[in-house]
Amino acid sequence: DRGHQRLFVAAGALLGVAAAGSGVALFVDDVHEADDGSLRLLHYLARATRHEQVALVVAHRDGAEREPLAEFETSLTRREGTVRVPVPPLARSATEALVRAVAPGLADGAVERIWRLSAGLPFAAAELARAAAGSGSPPPPADGLLTGRLPASTREPLTRVAVAGLAFDIDEFVALTGLPDQQAYAQLQSALSARVIERAETGYRFRHALLREELVAGLPPERLAGLHRDAAQRLGDLGASPARVGHHLVAAGAVREAVPHLVAAAKTEAAVGAYRDALVLLDAARGHATGRARVEAAVLRGELLDSLGDPGAVEAYRDAVRVGSGELRRRARAGLARAATLSGDLATGADALAGLDLNGGPNDVAILLARGNLAYFQGDLDAAWRVTERARELMAAGEENDRLLDLVSLQGLVAHSRGEWFERLGLELRYGQHSPQVATAVFDSHLCVAEYLLYGPMPYPRVIELAGVLRDTARRSGVLRAVAFASALLGEAALLSGDLALAEAELAEAADLHQDIGARSGEAHCLQRLAEVHLARGDRALARELCERALPLARWSAIARHLLQRVYGTLIAAADTPEAARDVVVRAEATLSDSEFCPFCAVMLAVPAATACADAGDLPAARRHLAIAERSAQLWDGTAWQAAVCEARAHLAVAENDQNTATRLLEQAHRIFTAIGQPLDAQRCRLFQEGLSQPTTSATNA
Repeated sequence: DRGHQRLFVAAGALLGVAAAGSGVALFVDDVHEADDGSLRLLHYLARATRHEQVALVVAHRDGAEREPLAEFETSLTRREGTVRVPVPPLARSATEALVRAVAPGLADGAVERIWRLSAGLPFAAAELARAAAGSGSPPPPADGLLTGRLPASTREPLTRVAVAGLAFDIDEFVALTGLPDQQAYAQLQSALSARVIERAETGYRFRHALLREELVAGLPPERLAGLHRDAAQRLGDLGASPARVGHHLVAAGAVREAVPHLVAAAKTEAAVGAYRDALVLLDAARGHATGRARVEAAVLRGELLDSLGDPGAVEAYRDAVRVGSGELRRRARAGLARAATLSGDLATGADALAGLDLNGGPNDVAILLARGNLAYFQGDLDAAWRVTERARELMAAGEENDRLLDLVSLQGLVAHSRGEWFERLGLELRYGQHSPQVATAVFDSHLCVAEYLLYGPMPYPRVIELAGVLRDTARRSGVLRAVAFASALLGEAALLSGDLALAEAELAEAADLHQDIGARSGEAHCLQRLAEVHLARGDRALARELCERALPLARWSAIARHLLQRVYGTLIAAADTPEAARDVVVRAEATLSDSEFCPFCAVMLAVPAATACADAGDLPAARRHLAIAERSAQLWDGTAWQAAVCEARAHLAVAENDQNTATRLLEQAHRIFTAIGQPLDAQRCRLFQEGLSQPTTSATNA
C-alpha cells in the first residue's frame, strides 16, 4: 500500500495551492515529540515546496537527542534557504516587560519572583503573571509553577488524563478519570476555568505541553507505571488504537501484555506503507512475544525488511520459519525463498521451497512467485514458464492480488529470455480485446521487461520495427492500451538510439493516448521519457516540469514502486547544480524510504543518486547508492546498465581524486554504450573523459 506516499503528495499539493498568491506559512511546534513518519512528511514538504512561496517553521526543544530528529535538523540546515534560529530564554528585562503586559498592577516583589521561577520561559512567565494577578503573588514551587491554581479535587483526575496524552475527547476524559459522569463533567469544567485545558476541534487538549508535563513530572515511578496500566485498560475498553494501548502497557513495564497490541499496530502501520514505524513496534515486542503473536511478528518483520530491500530480510524470514507453523510458516518459507533468490542465494531459495506445495490457501500466489523467480535465475525457463501459466489461471479467475503483477512480469522475462517477448505481447491482445482492465494490468506488468529489452543486445532498429508491428496489430484489434504501450516502446527505442525527433513524436502521442484511456502508469512513464528527451537537448527546466507532472500519476498507479524510482532518477539528472541534484536525492529518499522495493528498477534511481552525491562531495551517500546500483545491475547482466554503473563509479573515483581509475571506468562505459547502440550516453562518457585529461589552470601556468 502506498498510503504514506499519497498523504505526502496531498499535503504538498495543499501547500502549493495555499501558497498561490501571497504565500503561506506553516508552523509546527514541539517537533521533538514527532514520530519518524511525521518527520519524513515535514522533510518532504520542505523539499517539495522549496520553490513555492511557503515558509515552513518547525520548533523543538534543545537537548532532544533522538537520532531521527538530529538527522532531520542537519539535513534542513545544510540547505540553501533554511535558517536555524536558536531561541534562548528571555532576559530579565524582557521577562519583566512580558509580566507587566500580562498583569500591569503586580508589585515589584511578585515580578522579581516570577522572573526567578520562570527562568525566562515566556509561557511560564505569562502563566505565573496571570496567577499572581488573581492572588497577589505567584504560587509556590511545591504547588506547581503552572498548574498550582488547580483545585486539589481536579488535579488528581486531570493527572490521570495527562498520562494518556495531550489531547482527548469527552469519552476518554470520563473513562480515564474513573469518575461518575456528572463528577467528571464538573472536573472538566474546573480544568477549563483554570485555563489548564481548552476546547479543540475534536474534543479538548492541554493548553500547552508544559501544563501536561508538569502534572506528570512529579509522579513517583511506581505511581506513573500504575497510571499507564490503568490508561491502557480504560482506553482498550473504549476501543482505542492498538498503538495507544500498547504504548501505555510498555510504559507500565508490562511488555508481554503489550505484544498483541504492538503486533496489531505494526500491521496497521505496514498497511499504509509506514514500514520503519512498524519495525520499531515489532522491535519493542521482540523477546517478549510468545505463541502465535511471536510467529506473526517474525513473519511481518521479514516482509517489512523485504519491502525495504534490506538484506536482513533473509535472516528475519529464517527466524519466522523456525518458530512458525501452518499457513504462517508457509508464508514465511515463500518469503524466505523470494528474498534469498533475489539476493543471489539460490541454494537457500531452493531449500525454502522444498516440499512446499500449493494447497488452495492464501499463500499460493506467494509460493508461485518464489518458485518462478528461483527457476528463472536457475536458468530453468520451462519451469518458470509453467509457474507463470498457473499465475495466468489465477488472474483469469479474477483474484485481486498485487503479486499477480509481479508474476506477469516474470512471464515477460521468461518470454524475453526465449526470444518470444513480442509474440507473447501479441497473444496478450486477445485478453485486452475483452477486458480493458486486464489489458492495463498486463501491459503495466511488462514495463520492467520492456526496459530489460531496451537496455539489452537487441538492435534498436529491430525494436522499433517490432514495436511498429505490435502497434498495427493492436490497432486492428481495438486494444488502445496496447497501442499506447507499443508507441511508448517505439519512442523509448528512438530515444536511446539518439533519434530525439522520432522519440519526442512517439512519446508525446503515447502520453496523450494513455491520458485519454485513463492509464496513469503509462502516462507517467511516457512523461518521464519525454523529460529525458528534453534533457538530452539541454532543456533541464522542461525536463523537471515533465517529471513533476509524472510524479503524482506514478504515485497513484498500480506499479508505483517501478515508476517512482525512474522518475526521481530523471529529476536528479535534470537538476541545474550538483547541490540541487543532491537535494532531489534527499527528497526521493524522504518519499520512498518506506515504499515497496523493485530490485530491477532500483538501478534507475541508484545510479543518478550515486552520481549526484559524488559530484556534491557527499561520499558516504554516494557509496551507499552505488552499492544499491551494483546489486540491482547484477540482475541486468549484459545490458547498458553495466555501463551506467561504471559511469557512476567514475564520478565517485573523481571525487576521491583517483583520476586514473575514473578514466579507465569511463572508457569501459563508453565501450559498452557504443556496443549496445546508445550514442548519446557514449558521447557523455567520452566528453567527461576528455574533460579529465585537460590540464588544470595551475598546471598550465606552471
